[in-house]
Amino acid sequence: MATDIPITERQFIAYEDVRESGITNMFDTKTVSDLSLGILTSNDALEVIKHYNALCELYPHVRNGS
Repeated sequence: MATDIPITERQFIAYEDVRESGITNMFDTKTVSDLSLGILTSNDALEVIKHYNALCELYPHVRNGS
């Protein structure tokens, strides 16, 4: 269930900001963490990757840019 995912909306927004920037490969979770300016840890970035589709459903306005 999506509510069991330990990622906040703020963390998902930070992940999406990095992803949309195109600066790095999102599987480089250390760099994703660095680029999130302290909002994400490397492990958080990995959790987002693992639960990306569920997070898009949980926070649809983040992915859709609303």
